[in-house]
Amino acid sequence: RHQDFLQAHDHLDIEEICTIANAGRSHHPHRLAITTTSTTNLQTQLQSITNNTHPNGIISGKTTHQKPENPAFLFTGQGSQYFEMGKELYNTQPTFRAALNHCAEILVNYDIDLIKILYKTNANKIDQTAYTQPVLFAIEYALAQLWRTWGITPSVVMGHSVGEYAAACIAGVFSLEDGLKLIAERGRLMQSLPAGGEMISLLTTEDQARSLIKPYKQQISIAAINGPESIVISGDRATLAKIIPQLQQQKIKHKKNY
Repeated sequence: RHQDFLQAHDHLDIEEICTIANAGRSHHPHRLAITTTSTTNLQTQLQSITNNTHPNGIISGKTTHQKPENPAFLFTGQGSQYFEMGKELYNTQPTFRAALNHCAEILVNYDIDLIKILYKTNANKIDQTAYTQPVLFAIEYALAQLWRTWGITPSVVMGHSVGEYAAACIAGVFSLEDGLKLIAERGRLMQSLPAGGEMISLLTTEDQARSLIKPYKQQISIAAINGPESIVISGDRATLAKIIPQLQQQKIKHKKNY
């Protein structure tokens, strides 16, 4: 069948053919590995297999490994959003579109026009926290529903920040309606915080972070301790800017979080 396909599609790159054979046929137990130099050469080698001859450069066999365990789903947090994310999936995948539309119907109750924010309105609106968080939740939920229809079922689900809510919903901790209500209220409350704030992620220890912010403890505090050397500080943007030269001088890796 590969030989017939190659003859009918001689314009295709051999790299594409190999990628499809490797990734899209991995569920079959039999294997045929061929060392070749061109599509034409590959056709000749396949013909030799058809003729029950096995020249050099051809190895065949059968897999012995068992079916791998189901994967884990890890849902990301705020900062991964961008305008028109998932648009091609929305236009081509009925399951993804139906799941996203269902989320949109629920979010109307919280004055959030999900589809308009994602695909039709000003691109900057998706970066406003009150909208960002429900958008990410909905996208992650719709992706999970799509993957499941493809036979990809997770053995475990995890999430970071906003992603924790999506993971909990997928795990059945609460319903989609409750999940969207929680994330919409969470986004609204965070949006209502005073303007002029900012966060910076630091790859350093808690003690070193506290030492850095000590002179500014009225304006800056530690927002999260994600690990032994993963700290987030937050506070007044102008005050945080004063710390950046110290971070650079001490060669502490850092990144602003918006």
